[in-house]
Amino acid sequence: MPTLRISDAAVVAYDDAGQGPLIVLVHGSPGTSRAWQPVAERLATRFRVITPNLPGYGGTTPRPGDGPGDSSYAAGLMEALTAEVGPGPPVVLGGHSYGGAVALITTLRGRVTPRALALFEPVAVPVLAAVGDAEAFAAAQALFEGYCTAFEGGDPEAARIMVDYWFGAGALDQMPAPIREYLIAHTGHNVGDVRATLRDPYSVAALRGLSMPVLCGIIRKLEKANHAMTTTHPDAVAALIAELADGSG
Repeated sequence: MPTLRISDAAVVAYDDAGQGPLIVLVHGSPGTSRAWQPVAERLATRFRVITPNLPGYGGTTPRPGDGPGDSSYAAGLMEALTAEVGPGPPVVLGGHSYGGAVALITTLRGRVTPRALALFEPVAVPVLAAVGDAEAFAAAQALFEGYCTAFEGGDPEAARIMVDYWFGAGALDQMPAPIREYLIAHTGHNVGDVRATLRDPYSVAALRGLSMPVLCGIIRKLEKANHAMTTTHPDAVAALIAELADGSG
């Protein structure tokens, strides 16, 4: 797996597949770049697909304890990596779940200007507050904060709160044992990411200032898909990304 050294203390690891116009896809939490592998394999016949590992995953160094509490550290790594693998901006910068929030924050910072954004169920929860939906924001914030508090209070299966939120009651128990054990073991990493995205700053003016096409996987639905769509529906997800890339060229 290639790596890019950002500084003496920071390294970002990533997968690199295919040749052609550049697509960068950011995974969700907890997870690694491998989460995008089924989609990347389909896109790599026509595109160069870079799938970075977020801080603390898959060989990328964790965010520093004294660093920013939001997603800006992860966004900075994405900026550095995108500049390195260029030339030029990606035709699509995409992200799933927490990766969608990171992709959005990266674009809003203005140092990377992809030709299009593909956001698959991004957990950019503070957007709800920014656009004035205070009730929806309060409900989501309460659930996410409750999850974080449960883990920090010593609940060994706090992951159940988040998994059941995304996939339905009892979903954690129905998952294969290795996946269930992975989610429980990495709850702490996920809690850090959840707290980061809850602190991300958004404004209506900034969102309206996005000049590129934006595909949002919350609005455009895939038949019989859930939050695991990048794994369960790789053909459909890859087709949406390719369509976006073709239209942005």
